[in-house]
Amino acid sequence: MTKYKMTNMCMIEDNKGNVLVQERIKSWAGIAFPGGKIELNESIYDSVTREVKEETNLDIRNLKFCGLKDWYDPNEDLKYFVFLFKTNEYSGELLESTNEGRNFWVKKEELINLKLADGFEKDLELFDTDDKIEIHWLLDENNNWVRKIK
Repeated sequence: MTKYKMTNMCMIEDNKGNVLVQERIKSWAGIAFPGGKIELNESIYDSVTREVKEETNLDIRNLKFCGLKDWYDPNEDLKYFVFLFKTNEYSGELLESTNEGRNFWVKKEELINLKLADGFEKDLELFDTDDKIEIHWLLDENNNWVRKIK
């Protein structure tokens, strides 16, 4: 029976050209936006606000849905969904680090120069466009991952 995994990620902007990133040390190591797992009895919106609070201590509001990243891994019989959001409305005092990794602000245009989590650079397009809503990864006949964006 196919398993499903749902997660979220949120780009937080400070209206000065910076975005909040997390240098992840657990799963998916490298620089990415904060986020995490969606609990079974939790809305997707509530899950992203909870995960951001746990990982950064910031309370976020007025989230905008940016799109979805998904793939199916036949080796694990797992369908994976990542719901992507962004906001520039937040309050609270940022935690410098948690057990997930170090949090810091970076100029948005400098993001690509950092040691990003595997494949994260290909996710960035959905955060800054209104005409694309999905990144779908699939394995081709040679067992290579192919990215489709729609």
